[in-house]
Amino acid sequence: MRRRSLLAAGLAAAPAHAQAGYPDRPVTLVVGYGAGGATDIIARSFAERMQARLSQPMVVQNLPGAGGTIASDRVAKAAPDGHTIMLIANAHAVAPGLYPRLPYDTAADFAPVYFAGHSANALVVPAGSPDGDLAALVARARAAPAPLQTGSAALAGWQPAHQIMKEAYGLAFEHVPYRSGPQGQADLIAGRLDFMVSNVLEVAAHVRGGRLRALAVSSPTRSPLLPEVPTFAELGVAALQSDSWFGFLAPRGAPDAALERLHAAFAEVAMVPEVQARLRGLGLIQAPMSRTEWGRLYLAEVERWSAVPRRANIRVE
Repeated sequence: MRRRSLLAAGLAAAPAHAQAGYPDRPVTLVVGYGAGGATDIIARSFAERMQARLSQPMVVQNLPGAGGTIASDRVAKAAPDGHTIMLIANAHAVAPGLYPRLPYDTAADFAPVYFAGHSANALVVPAGSPDGDLAALVARARAAPAPLQTGSAALAGWQPAHQIMKEAYGLAFEHVPYRSGPQGQADLIAGRLDFMVSNVLEVAAHVRGGRLRALAVSSPTRSPLLPEVPTFAELGVAALQSDSWFGFLAPRGAPDAALERLHAAFAEVAMVPEVQARLRGLGLIQAPMSRTEWGRLYLAEVERWSAVPRRANIRVE
C-alpha cells in the first residue's frame, strides 16, 4: 500500500504546464530491449509518425540489458522535461519484486503517458519437438533426468510465466536469458531449447511458417493470430490467464502539458489506418484510455507482477 501511495503521489506531482515551444528538440524514446523484439517494433511503429504531430522527430534508443532495468534507470534519472520517455512491458512491473535494491523507485519515479495495448503470450516448441500438446511437454519434463531448457528476454534469467508453470505443475526448468526475444527464438528453432513463452507478436510468423509449434496462449481468449491454439485456462492453468501489455512512461515531474501533448500525439498515430493494420498484424489489441486510467492500470500491474517473485522467494542481489 505504501508503494501504491508513493506512485499515486508521483503521478500527481507533475507541474501544471509545459515550457513554451515543447518539444524544442527531438524526443528520445528509450526501449529496454534489442531491435526486432515486440517492444521495439511497437515503439518504432509509433515513433516513425510522431514528427508530423510534434514538429520534432522521435528517436528510438535501444538500451538492452538486465530485463529492461538499465533503460528504466536511464529514464528515471533523465531531465523531467518531456524529451525523454520510454516504452515498457510487463517485465518493468516485475522488477521491484525481483531486485531488492533497484537504482530507481518503480512506484515514485515515473508518470504515465500512453497505453499502447496488450497481446497474448504463447508457449512454443521447435517444429521437430516430440511434444504435440501442453500435456506431452509436462509429461516429458516430469520424466526427464535433467530440467528442460527454456529461455526469454527476461529479468536476470527469470520469467514470471515459467514460475507460474512451476507452481502449477511442480516442475523445474533451466532458464537461459537473452537480450531480446528473437535471439532466444533463433535458438529454439535450432533445437537448442525445449520451449519458450514468448509474445505472440514475435512468434506467430514462425508458427505459421512451420518453424515453431504453439501449444497454448496466455490470453483470456484465443489469439486472433493463432485461433487454433488453446488458452492456458482451457488447459487448466488459470493463473496464466494474462496478456502482455505495453505502455509509455516519462520521468516523474515532467510537465503535465507536455505529457498531455505526447498522449494526444500517440492517440492520433494509433488511429492511422496503416498503423492500426500493422499493430493488428502483430497481434496487438489497442485499448484506448486516459493517462489517469493508464496510471491506475500501471499501479495494479506493478502490485500484481512484483508479487510473483516475492511469493517464490526469488531475489537478485
